[in-house]
Amino acid sequence: MSLAIDPLRKISPWKEAWSIEAKILTIWEDASIVNENMQKLLRMVLMDKQHHKIQATVEDDLITTFIHQLKEGDVLIISDFKVIPNGGLILQKRIDYEYLIDFVGVLCGLKRKTDVECNGKILKVIILEVFADGKKIPYNLVGDCSALIDINSLKKYQRPPVLILQSFKIKVNGDKVSLQNVINVSRVSINLDMQETVNFLN
Repeated sequence: MSLAIDPLRKISPWKEAWSIEAKILTIWEDASIVNENMQKLLRMVLMDKQHHKIQATVEDDLITTFIHQLKEGDVLIISDFKVIPNGGLILQKRIDYEYLIDFVGVLCGLKRKTDVECNGKILKVIILEVFADGKKIPYNLVGDCSALIDINSLKKYQRPPVLILQSFKIKVNGDKVSLQNVINVSRVSINLDMQETVNFLN
């Protein structure tokens, strides 16, 4: 008997008997504080044949089992996992949000360039603004920004370009909410043809 595959758009937290077929778009190692202890995590962004996405996490005790079996571009069938809600609007957030999101907005400004210190290293930060749903939302490009976006190329557009921010995290500082890239994970697309799709099998 063949296994029934559930589309990602139907996944909900209300049961654990799901089976999905999905391609690993991105995979990276992370860490999180759980019960005052630092826990290693393996995170992935998965996409099914309908081009819906979901973020997946392999917890510390299972990383050694799966880390050598999981590679970007692989298509997997995954069953028997728990689902955690991941919802809400960006501007409603009051604390940093550990899940990654995709965001679409119109570029409306380059605020400033600055440097920040992180773990003894100086990282360059470019702060831009995107406009969506009647709000301006800053997003921070940290690290090698040229790997994400060519700032100078933005001048060639006669109209403000549409930016697609993929796999960004939400950062909260007081009453200010912004988006920030994850180094080697996040992607930025400019005026992407919305008819373009990612080949699921290749």
